[in-house]
Formats: sequence, structure tokens, C-alpha cells
Amino acid sequence: MLTNNDYKLAIISDQLAGGIGGAESVLFALYELFPDAPTYTTVYNQAIMPDKYKDKEIISSYIQNLPLSKKLYKAYFPLMPSAVEYFDLQKYDILFSSHHCVAKGIIPRPDAVHLCYCHSPARYIWDMFWTYAELNNLSPLKKIVTSIISNYIRMWDVTSSCRVDHYLANSSYTAKRIKKFYNRESLILHPPVDINKFKNEETDDYYLMVGRLVAYKGFELAVEAFNESGKKLIIVGKGAEYYKLKEKANSNIVMTGKVSDEDLVKFMNNCKGFVFPGKEDFGIVMAEAQSAGKPVIAFKAGGALDIVKDNETGVLFEQQSVQSLNEAINKSESINWDADLIRNHSKQFDSNLFKEKVNFLINNAFELEELIKNNGKELIYSIPNNENRVQVNL
Repeated sequence: MLTNNDYKLAIISDQLAGGIGGAESVLFALYELFPDAPTYTTVYNQAIMPDKYKDKEIISSYIQNLPLSKKLYKAYFPLMPSAVEYFDLQKYDILFSSHHCVAKGIIPRPDAVHLCYCHSPARYIWDMFWTYAELNNLSPLKKIVTSIISNYIRMWDVTSSCRVDHYLANSSYTAKRIKKFYNRESLILHPPVDINKFKNEETDDYYLMVGRLVAYKGFELAVEAFNESGKKLIIVGKGAEYYKLKEKANSNIVMTGKVSDEDLVKFMNNCKGFVFPGKEDFGIVMAEAQSAGKPVIAFKAGGALDIVKDNETGVLFEQQSVQSLNEAINKSESINWDADLIRNHSKQFDSNLFKEKVNFLINNAFELEELIKNNGKELIYSIPNNENRVQVNL
């Protein structure tokens, strides 16, 4: 049996090309824990990396050498299964994949342990295939071609799911999707959140939304709701829907585009409440809003069910409709929110706690099967020099 000092660890990421998001926050937490572990990825664009990680050992796939791969990496999606399988990882004892696309499909050594942190089974080939096809305005012919390619990748996706020893799901919702599509159980491990970035300050008379302005995130619904109510809404972010939304929004809705970190912190710290009408696998920005002591008004689905305690740290609404969203906002205004309680609730998502859990899981990778077997539905462990017991649910 290998000891903690003996094993060789490799990290696998889908792509490091499109920007910094939730998947990259997991990766950066791993870098802090295991600075010498190399990262394997399909496509790498060093320009997107924070300066302190630019010197990391990153091994990219053969897709890296194809035309315009850094910019048009999504077009090479049909090649990505073979690209991750082509990586020679036989010298590694522990493999940690950060997966929302193909990363879990690597081929490990038979006696190695593969931990997969699953942000989501690829939505665009599973339950959201039709949504993405509609959002991208695919012609009937393109939809058929995309369906054929997706059929092949779905078969590969299920087959490769067997190569994972333990799944770590970012939310209860993702765990259910892993069970549905891969027929595998998961340990639930919420992603890392910098809860010290924000704090509760004055409460100004505006609501806030932050994120990429794409159709499935519910920004258009929010614009329609606030157009009707006349309440002030600030939307921070850019994306494909920016100009469409800007044209549709009344004067009570301010669309800032991309802003500096300093301005984002100010907007968050002083908002009246945070609005999240979309359905996400987790939704880190909701946890960030709660770290600022702000109530979150969110659609009752997806990751919001793990993050928001209804009527305690926010309001969950039942239907993605203007009426349902506005009723939830009105309800929020009738509640005397306890900012300290909301912030304390966010501490369960603290990035330091995430790192402690991951460190435990990787350092006990070879004993996890037995630990789970002995603890049934709940794996509970104590972290050295930490008074709090940390729980990962199965």
C-alpha cells in the first residue's frame, strides 16, 4: 500500500481555454494543495491563467496543434474523447479529473485510483441537448448531424464512466444526474467559494444579477419581471444576449457590462438582494451573494436547493415566470433579513473547507472504498487540528 508521500498524482481538466469559472476555481484549489502535480487538458491557452499559475506544468492534447484550437476549441468536441484517451497516465497512482465534458474518460492504470469531480454530465449531449440546439438556432440538417455526433459521444460517455472509482458531485442536483446517466453514486462536495471577498455593507435600493449573459441563465425573465415591477436591477456581465437584453430593458434596469473586481464587490456588498432565475448545477455566485449577507431570490431547482434556505437565507420561487419571480421579490421585501445568519450559512462553502476535504479524500484515496463501506450513506471524518467535523454525504 502506498503512503501519502509515495503516490504520484495527476490532475485532468477538460479545457483551459475559454475563461475562468467554477471548474477553474476547483483546479486552482488543487494547485495550492498539490503544487507539483501536472495538469493534462485538451486545449490550453496560457493567456487566461492568473499570473501565479502561468508556470504550472500543463500538458495539452494533440488538439492543441490543430488550426485555431485556442479560439475554436468547442468545434473540436467530437475529437476530445480520443484526445483524453491518448494521454499516457500509466505512471500515476492517483488521478483527479475535473469533469464537465470529457476529462473523466482518461484511461487509468488498473491499480490506480481515479477521483472525478463532476461539475455536470455534459448537458449539451444529455438532457439539455434540445435546449442548446434551440439556443444556437440549428437548422434541421445541423440538428440531425449534431444528434448523430451526440449519440456517439453519449455511448462513449457512459462507457468511460466506469473508469472512475469515486465520483464527487458539486451539488445534490448533479449527484442525481450522475445517478441517472451513469448509474453511479456520488459524494457531494460543494465547490470552493471565496467567502471573504464580500461583506455586508449598506443596503441600497437595487437588486443584482451577475454572470454570462446567455439565454438559459434566465436574464431575459428577470428583465421582463423588472420591466413590469419598475424596481431597480443592476446586471453585471457580458455575453451573447447583452445587446438583446439592453434593447429590451427599461430605464430602471442598468446593464454595466464587464466591471472590475472592485466594482463587483461594491455592487454585491450594497445590493438589496441577489436574483438568480436560472437553473444551474451549483451556482457559485449565489453562495458569494450570501457571503455578503444578501438574500438570494432563486428558481427552486438545481444547485439553488443546496445553497438557499427558503425564507432564511433567501426566497425560492416555483415557476420560471414573471409573476412567480415578482411574487418572490415582493415576499423578500416583507422579510427582515438577518445578514449575519445569511453569511454564517455561506461558510459551509468556504474554499479552505473545500481544500481540507479534497486533501483528505486524495490522501485517503486507497482507503475510500472501505471508509464508505463502513460508514454507509455518510462518510464522516475529522480533520487534524480542526475542531469541526467535516461531512461528505453519499
